[in-house]
Amino acid sequence: MQKYFILWASAFILLFGGCTVKHYSSSSPKLITIKTAKLKFSDTGYIRYEADAVEVELFTAGLAVEKISIDDKVCMSAGCMSEEKFVKEYLYEGYPRDTMRRILQGEPIFGGIGKDKTCSGALFQFIRNDDMDIMYRRQGGEIFFKDRLNALMIKINDIEDTNETK
Repeated sequence: MQKYFILWASAFILLFGGCTVKHYSSSSPKLITIKTAKLKFSDTGYIRYEADAVEVELFTAGLAVEKISIDDKVCMSAGCMSEEKFVKEYLYEGYPRDTMRRILQGEPIFGGIGKDKTCSGALFQFIRNDDMDIMYRRQGGEIFFKDRLNALMIKINDIEDTNETK
């Protein structure tokens, strides 16, 4: 009798209390390069997002090697932490907490300071002070972030559909 109770209780927990799957409205394959002191990656991946929730799944030779989920917290294979802690440990302590989320979504960073638009449509942000020298560019299917003083670089390019007829 106890076996059946445990079986039914387990089934109930799995059906009604298990992990929920997040559904993202945007999901696209990318060529992703991330170079920081603690994170180095350059290969394909997927960036998915829904409102303020972002997920990056990184692949090497077709195998998933890391997943970074940013929602209420930032979760990776190493565990979960606050956005503030993630930015401090993986980027630079002087950045706003939403910096990585905004770069991945291609949105303005630092409240849009230093924002400029070229005649070709490229959006630039230049942020320079004693602690950082940032160039952030968004154009077409490319996002490029570089902080020369803190040795950080994030580059994201759309992967073109090679099956298209030109």
